[in-house]
Amino acid sequence: PLEEFFEVERSTQDDQPAPHYGRGWKASELRLKSWDDLHKLWYVLLKEKNMLMSQRQMLASESMRFPNPERISKVKRSMCRIKHVLTERAIADPDPRRTAEMKRMINAM
Repeated sequence: PLEEFFEVERSTQDDQPAPHYGRGWKASELRLKSWDDLHKLWYVLLKEKNMLMSQRQMLASESMRFPNPERISKVKRSMCRIKHVLTERAIADPDPRRTAEMKRMINAM
């Protein structure tokens, strides 16, 4: 649904503190994840990136400032780290054909 491309607005009048967003993933943490977990995490991050980019574009069209622009860089950095970890695994594979296939898939991400 289209609503998934935008964050729910949080009212500042509710006396609630501003939301705290998490940090990016470290490569050392990602190395502990399975191939399937990394694949799922990639798509979660891709969805988050698309939502943030859509929100930033919408706010820019209304001449409004995008809050927390560092969130986009955290997501992008985490995605780069996933690709790095997957590339490490591909290089470590003893089968050269499988290594080449894995690298093609990683580069297509």
